Amino acid sequence: MTYAKQKTELELVISIGANIPGILGDPITTIAAMRPQIEESIIKWNDALNRPKIDSQNIDKSLSFKWAPLFETEPLGGPIDQPKFINTVLVVEGESFASVTPNEKAAICLMKKFLELEKIAGRERGNTEILWEPRSLDIDFIAWGELQINTNTLILPHPRLSQRNFVLIPLAEVLSKAQGKTKRITYKNIWPE
Repeated sequence: MTYAKQKTELELVISIGANIPGILGDPITTIAAMRPQIEESIIKWNDALNRPKIDSQNIDKSLSFKWAPLFETEPLGGPIDQPKFINTVLVVEGESFASVTPNEKAAICLMKKFLELEKIAGRERGNTEILWEPRSLDIDFIAWGELQINTNTLILPHPRLSQRNFVLIPLAEVLSKAQGKTKRITYKNIWPE
């Protein structure tokens, strides 16, 4: 028996969170205000990657931005008295990704764009002694297709993804919208969970 080969997924997965007010307002207001800027940064980055391979006038229309709902989550690590986080996940896919092979240089370029957006939202990364400190905006690059890199600037896929419910639960929401909801079934006499 032969099976058709599945296409390789070249999705970008990005996690966005905040737990303290910044120059744009409270965490929800900040994330909402940065949403179009995050999308625009990805469009411009993708346009630069694809030039001159495809018509740049339509490149942004070929991208699909799938946002998860906002979730309130407990801080993971860091100071014990910090406020709860507001988190979401963005999954980006599109036809124009098909012509670009995921690569380290392009991934690091996109991460630098995310760091610039964090600065616009008022995040300062000065104190490196406190891990997981409160943030006015945190944009984490989680994955790009099957790309695996490990540099001082970026590690993909994100090394602690499996330990981060604040990424996994919103990501599951996005994926369930695309693939259809699952149905929980109960068979207590043979499956107690």
